[in-house]
Amino acid sequence: MIRRRTLLAAALLGSAASATTGCAVAPPEAPVPPTSPAPGVPAPPKPAGGPFTLRLMSWNVMTQGLGPDWYDSSMPRQDHLWETRAPRVQQWLQATDADVVCFQEALGTRDAAGRPSNLMVDMLPDRGWAHIDHFLPIMFRESMLELRDSGVTEIYPGSRTSPWQRYCTWARLRHRATGRELVAFNTHLAPFQTIEIARIRSATVSRLIDTMRDADPRYRTPAVLAGDFNARADERRPVYSDHLRKLQADGWRNSARVARRDTSAVRGVSTHNAFGATAAGSWHYRLISTSGKNVDYLWVRPGATVLERQTYTGPGVRRLKLSDGRRYPFFADGPVPSDHCPVLARVRFS
Repeated sequence: MIRRRTLLAAALLGSAASATTGCAVAPPEAPVPPTSPAPGVPAPPKPAGGPFTLRLMSWNVMTQGLGPDWYDSSMPRQDHLWETRAPRVQQWLQATDADVVCFQEALGTRDAAGRPSNLMVDMLPDRGWAHIDHFLPIMFRESMLELRDSGVTEIYPGSRTSPWQRYCTWARLRHRATGRELVAFNTHLAPFQTIEIARIRSATVSRLIDTMRDADPRYRTPAVLAGDFNARADERRPVYSDHLRKLQADGWRNSARVARRDTSAVRGVSTHNAFGATAAGSWHYRLISTSGKNVDYLWVRPGATVLERQTYTGPGVRRLKLSDGRRYPFFADGPVPSDHCPVLARVRFS
């Protein structure tokens, strides 16, 4: 069941009030000449229509984590705390400057006045929010986009096998310059790689597709689907790869596969970095993973052109020599902001 917070006015009610009854036909009214703006008052600009381009991002920011022991890592325990990582999250958000950001694991809070909020609201004060206190919030540039509608749907109720509920949040955004709309969908699927969990993910993807088709029947509006799917982009095993098979059959395209250009600073970088990686026989904090574990996505519909796409690794990368004599890519500065790298794409909607 979708809980809508609809911002559109119900203008259709006005037409019903003017309907007449009986068989008599009223004489036609004289045409009314178009009104002109008052002297000295400029007419409001009309939406131009046509294509528009947006910078879109998906990022699991892990505002509350499970601790370094979860990763079997030797990272400094202090670096795992949100209070330590938050300034780096803000730095990456400012550097990427995306127009729409779909977050995962961004648990909601309350502000000083008791209003719904989250831990990232003050990082980019000029942004607007949909589902601000949900763990799947959507942030957008208010000077460019206007929130017209939004909703949230439970797509997995939780069970003994995987106790966490799963949701899809969405926001219908109006591009102010053109008057056209974009629907941004955001989700986070069940973790772990067992056949039981893979079956849960498969069923959840089916409900996700139903939810998206309910929010935007027949996909009439340009759309993007963002999220941490906890399932790899190169997966080939039956059931485990159902997220790829089902979404592609529904017309969705992985931006990583259709982008005209990959601008990632590190070739083969993984979206899931787990704060470090193994090289030269040992695990290293801040080592950028190139294991191919890409579980974070930006999906687009036909008619959208992905001009460029990247897995973002921060403002800089350091190449350090390890014990095997080879140089490896490291995040330039610590702490690492999250166990996932954001996926960023510049997309043209025509």
